[in-house]
Amino acid sequence: MVARGRPLADPSVLRSPELDARIDTARQELRAYLADLLAARRKVPGNDLLSALAAVDVDVDRSTSGEVLALAVLLLVAGHETTVNLIGNGTLALLKHPEQLRRLRENPGLIGSAVEELLRYDGPVQRTARIPSEDLVIGGKTIPKGEMVMPFLGAANRDPAQFPDPDRLDITRTDNRHIAFGMGIHFCLGAPLARMEGQIAISTLLRRLPKLALASQRPEHRQSLTLRGLVSLPVAF
Repeated sequence: MVARGRPLADPSVLRSPELDARIDTARQELRAYLADLLAARRKVPGNDLLSALAAVDVDVDRSTSGEVLALAVLLLVAGHETTVNLIGNGTLALLKHPEQLRRLRENPGLIGSAVEELLRYDGPVQRTARIPSEDLVIGGKTIPKGEMVMPFLGAANRDPAQFPDPDRLDITRTDNRHIAFGMGIHFCLGAPLARMEGQIAISTLLRRLPKLALASQRPEHRQSLTLRGLVSLPVAF
């Protein structure tokens, strides 16, 4: 499978009965772990997010235990995986484009537009899924009600009709209306936090490690059709 000339992970290595069983076990263990933490926070609240969620859970008119637990899992997974991959992918992109890295070092005030461009150029989420509640026609194609579609965000963010010279990294790119965070009612809840984390992490990394450089020209990427991220990023500093 290929999107914009870049090979995606081989689906045959991503799903198997053994892997599905491991995923199911990990999912159950994570839910059990967070359920225990929520129970503990109900008894002894602290100044933290789980305590706030546990307090909401007391009001049965607003939520149920299952919904609060699902929200806790969502916030942890969505808020961790995506930001880690934004920072890793972004650092790799800058190190592979020394002229852009130099511009950012010389003008740290560009970090805001730099993070937006890094999100567009090699975002942490490459695809999503939607199921329409009614028949739709998009681009002359009919999508029946209830039929799942998978929009590829990574391909849309390299659309030449929207982005001039889309395969070029440009940290000063203007009118950068990427969809790395989705859009509409499904727009990422944590987008402002993710932007802030990316800006702080990358700017701090470049400031503290002025001689940062790649130690490998071919770092290993994770096998995933959805998340775009690195297994590791060997560097020298």
